[in-house]
Formats: sequence, structure tokens, C-alpha cells
Amino acid sequence: MSTSPSPASSSPGDPFVIGRHYRVRRTFKALRDHFTEGELLIFDSRAWSRYDGMTGFFFSQPGRENIRAWDIGDYEDLSIWTELFEELPDQKSTK
Repeated sequence: MSTSPSPASSSPGDPFVIGRHYRVRRTFKALRDHFTEGELLIFDSRAWSRYDGMTGFFFSQPGRENIRAWDIGDYEDLSIWTELFEELPDQKSTK
């Protein structure tokens, strides 16, 4: 998988929606990252690697420059995302 995510739009069946906010439900170690309960993330993109047989989901995090990554294998149960992440209500502008 490329070290930088390719710009990809959300596809039907994707668990995350580009631009939406998510909270980490519990602390866990991912293939290339470590997530801590309570962290707030914004979903940016996803990329699929035929070679690795995985999909990477990429997030930004307010106050951090680096991209956060959660990877899942092609044959793993994608529904696990609901145990790891919680989608938050739309963030409204305060202007």
C-alpha cells in the first residue's frame, strides 16, 4: 500500500464518510498506527492494495499533522469498525 493515500471518494458499503467526524471507542493497535479511546478524527480517504490484500482508511486529527491509518484485510469482517469507531453528529459551524 502506498504511504500516501490516494484521493478516493466514499463508495457504497464504505463504513466511513469523507469529511465526517469519528471518535475512537477503545484503545487499540492497528497495523500502522495506535489509536487511543476518545480521540477525535476526521475521515479523509481510503486506498485499496491488491498486493497487500488490504484497505486503508485515512483520517486527519485536529492538532496533528500526520495522517492516521486503520487497515483491514480483504477477508476480515469490516463490521468491526463499529467496535473501534463511533460516528459523531455533523459538526455545525459556530459562525
